[in-house]
Amino acid sequence: MSAEILFITTTDAAGGRGSELERLLSSIEGALADRDWRMLLLVQHATSRRGVAGGVPANVEVETIPNQVSASHARNLMLDEARGQGLFAEAPLVAFPDDDCWYPQGSLERILKLFQADRTLDFWFCRYASAPQPLARGLSSVMRSPSVFEVAAHASSNTIFLRGGIAEMIGGFDEELGIGTANNGGEDTDYALRAYRQSRKSRFVNRALIGHRDHNPRLRSRYFRGSLIAITRHTSMRPASVALLVRKVMVGSYLVATRNMSSQEFRTALRAAFMVGRTRTFAPGPPPPRGKVA
Repeated sequence: MSAEILFITTTDAAGGRGSELERLLSSIEGALADRDWRMLLLVQHATSRRGVAGGVPANVEVETIPNQVSASHARNLMLDEARGQGLFAEAPLVAFPDDDCWYPQGSLERILKLFQADRTLDFWFCRYASAPQPLARGLSSVMRSPSVFEVAAHASSNTIFLRGGIAEMIGGFDEELGIGTANNGGEDTDYALRAYRQSRKSRFVNRALIGHRDHNPRLRSRYFRGSLIAITRHTSMRPASVALLVRKVMVGSYLVATRNMSSQEFRTALRAAFMVGRTRTFAPGPPPPRGKVA
């Protein structure tokens, strides 16, 4: 079955977010009732589809694993599945919503129309908030070409949309980064920067058009190391973005000065960013050995 858009997401059966997942699915169903769409949903801490698949639309393909894995690993499992089924050719667009995000009325339809109207548009993103902003006019009037600073600051798994060909080209999420890894963040930033680097045209709307719990500035130190690694790798591939790296290091210095991050954490982040794996690549190919989905 062909689809206009492929959603890739994951949820934890033991996480108590069933109502949030229902909200996400309902927002997609309501927005795309007359359109073809598809979702690959990985349910963690589940041993079978029984009790899971009954509550989701027929458009959703449910896979399960008995354990919990990092966010980047979970997304890669579904990316491998999509690649194996040839879904990137069948679905022109790809999105990666978290299970607790949702799409306000009108947002998805407008985003799909943008990509249909402009065949050179490869990468689009906006901001998110717990109280997303309604748009009285079309998206074209508020879009602009993003700077690399805006990509690093605002492109998240909840807000990025990219063409299937770009998803195929740039490969998976970095499994050394993200929630559930030692680096505890940065996988969204790394993925978005790679998509931005490969896209013919990127566009950004500096408004919260997608629903998700608000970003907590007090957690910046928790995610600093992962995002610094992502930005350092991007700068090694695109030296013109060195100002982005300098700015990120200055942010770390500020966090230390204001006692929101220890000097030891800052030094560890610098070592991780500048000494390890700056030239990692993510070209598509046979996936590495990993736990199979049920």
